[in-house]
Amino acid sequence: MSDGESDHESGRETVGPADRADGAGTSAPVLAPVLSMALAMDRNRLIGANGALPWHIPGELAHFKRVTMGKPIVMGRKTFESIGRPLPGRPNLVVTRDARWRAEGVTAFTSLEAALEAGRQEAIASGVDELVVIGGAALCRDAMPHAERFHLTLVDAEFEGDTWLDTFEWSRWREVSRQSPDPESTGGTQVHYLELERLER
Repeated sequence: MSDGESDHESGRETVGPADRADGAGTSAPVLAPVLSMALAMDRNRLIGANGALPWHIPGELAHFKRVTMGKPIVMGRKTFESIGRPLPGRPNLVVTRDARWRAEGVTAFTSLEAALEAGRQEAIASGVDELVVIGGAALCRDAMPHAERFHLTLVDAEFEGDTWLDTFEWSRWREVSRQSPDPESTGGTQVHYLELERLER
């Protein structure tokens, strides 16, 4: 954002003192948290195989932890069950059609919209600037039109699998940063850790 650009002009909403989840007063409004996504895909936008990642990349999970730690994470029930436990240090919000479904350490919602609203309130209360959708494919398909930031791990190879991020279009995003570790440190596969921002709609 340029020095002369207002929050309204940049497309970011502001949250005033009365809107804070903790009720704390402050003299200046804060920016509303951004909806982000954090996923890994290969050259063909493949993201899954039989309910798991199609690859094992040393360092990839550590990167995922860095970009999500302390932030609300939103996922589908199958994604949560594939992980097998709540991810520590982050509010875990799970979307499921089953209103009776419960799991220890997570909060369940029957709609993406409800989960995102709860995630925004969690982010405001925690003072973090984003909430992050982490999968699976169907949830990402629904969230994609609303996402403003993308923490994308691009695995620069082609793998076999059965699940693709078919709603992702490079033309809609601008690359903000890129880290490309030496392939010797990532098991011989070239990986690029990208931060993308959505272009103006």
